[in-house]
Amino acid sequence: MELLITSEYSWNDYLKYGKRLFYKKNSIIFQQGDVRNGFYYLFKGIIKITSTNSRNDKRILDIVGQGDLVGDTDSKPYFSSAVCHEDCILYFFSKDDYEKLIYQHPETTALFFQSLFQKQRSLLNNLNASSTGTEYQIAYSLLHLINIYKGTDINLTQQELSQYVGLSRITIYKILKNWSSEHIIELYNKKISIKNIELLKKKLLY
Repeated sequence: MELLITSEYSWNDYLKYGKRLFYKKNSIIFQQGDVRNGFYYLFKGIIKITSTNSRNDKRILDIVGQGDLVGDTDSKPYFSSAVCHEDCILYFFSKDDYEKLIYQHPETTALFFQSLFQKQRSLLNNLNASSTGTEYQIAYSLLHLINIYKGTDINLTQQELSQYVGLSRITIYKILKNWSSEHIIELYNKKISIKNIELLKKKLLY
């Protein structure tokens, strides 16, 4: 039986304790190496969490959607960067804001545990998927992104999908081309549109 951690509360009930911020598409929220001084609640938009190694190879570690938290308050350097994938509205909670919040509303700690649990479960699922076949990895990632984008139009280029899944761009291109001919997806304007979710789910069975 899967353990679920849920809370009857919502971050929307406590946004007045944070600072409302607006970021344009491609704006950097924080960079790899910056010192953490608070966390962000993503009220609207999509954020890419990226990392660059010593060879300047970029990986997309996570794609964060509406209602998720980004950042931390432990005053340690970030190992990744956060970039707005589209126009975003965020609420920033400094360490002082958070301490004041949990002092006045202790129930908000349950929201943090819920967010932490969901993030760990997502990372574990991604790790498990990475040990499977290439078609499974891509199908799993696209099905996950449907939930993030709240729709079947995934605003990622093939290069970005390659960086997210961890497969070569050539592999991504070949599989997406085959799936396009099978009418599972459609490629247009540097986006990926899922046309048949049920056929895509069947790729998880192979």
